[in-house]
Amino acid sequence: SEAKEGILVYPSPLKGTYKLIAEIILPGENDEVVDIYFTFSGGVSGWLGTDSSKRDIWSGVVAGVKWALLIGLLTALTAVSIGVTYGVMSAYLGGWKDSLMQRIFELFLGVPLLPVLIVMSAIFKPNIWIMILMMSCFFWVGPVKTVRSMGLQIKEETYIEAAQAFGASSSRIIFKHMIPLLIPYAFASMALYVPRAIVYEASISLLGLGDSTIVTWGQILHDALTGGAVLNGLWWWVIPPGLFIALMGMTFAFIGFAMDKILHPKLRTR
Repeated sequence: SEAKEGILVYPSPLKGTYKLIAEIILPGENDEVVDIYFTFSGGVSGWLGTDSSKRDIWSGVVAGVKWALLIGLLTALTAVSIGVTYGVMSAYLGGWKDSLMQRIFELFLGVPLLPVLIVMSAIFKPNIWIMILMMSCFFWVGPVKTVRSMGLQIKEETYIEAAQAFGASSSRIIFKHMIPLLIPYAFASMALYVPRAIVYEASISLLGLGDSTIVTWGQILHDALTGGAVLNGLWWWVIPPGLFIALMGMTFAFIGFAMDKILHPKLRTR
């Protein structure tokens, strides 16, 4: 049967015989074509159909998993590492240094992240690494207040006073004796920041400001929006990436909540 243009967008393949017509343009008059082979791999439409460019949506959704994990984990790791170190340093140093660091913290805390990401993405060439760096530069403020409170308690412990009495440097006390105690809290915070980074990336990509050279769930949603998927009822183009974003967010959120209950027994319910 003869396929109409755009029929491959439908998730169920059109059964029958397909005819492929290839037109080859040669650069010179005396050139000739010898032994041309065409190789076709995969199914006609895939599990979730194809988009308007005939790309397999399921393959794109699966490819988006690795980028979602990379963006989420790398952003969370960088941001939490900065936040924990900053909070402990502020608690240990005290005095005017603590006050200055807290004013800097409050300055970053008051900056709306999404508008900043939109402006930076519009100014610079869309790049996933720049986006990860920008999110890390603002996500670090999240754990600072809690870490500082915990650091003030750790600072009063006798082994910290003993280390000071033996002449240990501030950097040694901070990185050797204080930060290791906060690693469990850091992991719990990371689990909660992973979905946040994924959602922010999807939001930027949905607006057309993301890195179009990689396949992310946000980029798939952007292509669906510009391709008229919502208006034409092409649900298999919109729902799967959105559902994967929600599932990924819920997974890491539950991990974070579970770790919170382990670290804070008072949160446990009978």
